[in-house]
Amino acid sequence: MRTARLSALLAAACLFCEAPGALAVRPGEVSRTASAVCEYRAIAAQHPDPKLRNPDHLADKLCERRSALPRPYAEARTFIANTGVSHVSYFFINARTLHIEGELRRAAAEGATQVVVLGAGFDSRAYRYRESHPQLRFFEVDLPPMVAEKKKRIAAALGAMPDYVQYAPIDFDRQTLEEVLPPLGFDARQKSFFILEGVTMYVNAEGNGATLRFISRNAAPGSRVIYDYALRRVIQGKFEGMYAMRELTSTVASIGEPYVTGWTPREAAAFARKQGLMPVEDLGARELTQRYLIGSDGKPDGRMPDGFRMLQAQVPAPGRKP
Repeated sequence: MRTARLSALLAAACLFCEAPGALAVRPGEVSRTASAVCEYRAIAAQHPDPKLRNPDHLADKLCERRSALPRPYAEARTFIANTGVSHVSYFFINARTLHIEGELRRAAAEGATQVVVLGAGFDSRAYRYRESHPQLRFFEVDLPPMVAEKKKRIAAALGAMPDYVQYAPIDFDRQTLEEVLPPLGFDARQKSFFILEGVTMYVNAEGNGATLRFISRNAAPGSRVIYDYALRRVIQGKFEGMYAMRELTSTVASIGEPYVTGWTPREAAAFARKQGLMPVEDLGARELTQRYLIGSDGKPDGRMPDGFRMLQAQVPAPGRKP
């Protein structure tokens, strides 16, 4: 049976809870999705406009050396422009990265002391925030092969393994998040910030619910989680008026990584509440573009696909209903 890296990771919140039809990764291999996100970040980190440049200066060092995309910025942007909608995810990932960066800084300013990156892949925030936010403790959760590969690349990029990041390799057949995080020092009494990028659309409702319930039951009041999700119309194949979504959906399905879960904004909010969380913000393509993709010249850097949104939810105070 083909196993999904991220769905398995989320399903680990409830022992033996399967989420079929998600990101397929052969045992021992590095996730192609994690590699693609790393490449897009490495390109956007070179953007000549400071308003549009993401801060992931380590992405280039963590990415695969061999790539379908050119790495120099000008060549990469020409390639993206000349391949139709094949790489419009670049724009969404840059906006998503910038949004999460800002919300992470805000969470830290509001007292968060722990950051948990679920399905960490080649995320570099733990290393980039060390100097500016030394009070933050980072926990990176992923399957053992991804954690092992991440450690190799971090050691090569930094010259040594840092002692300020806790790595949580998880065997989804045998372990739960409740089992792997507390032994590493995760403290349910401290306010935390959870990052969940590019996951929910590949995971069924049971797996997504298990992860959100873990957060609502094991994080201090005021803790937050931020995640992106696909719109229900995408899952239903109703692409009329949705830029690039027919092509993107077809592409991920053709490589065995189909989208399996989507919500309307109202459904997404209701689902979060059902798991014990209080939605605080939900942004679509228009809002994300206005916030993060308008350059110094007042023009959009590009057009992102229309089928994704970003939601942030909070653990409510005791006795308060979400």
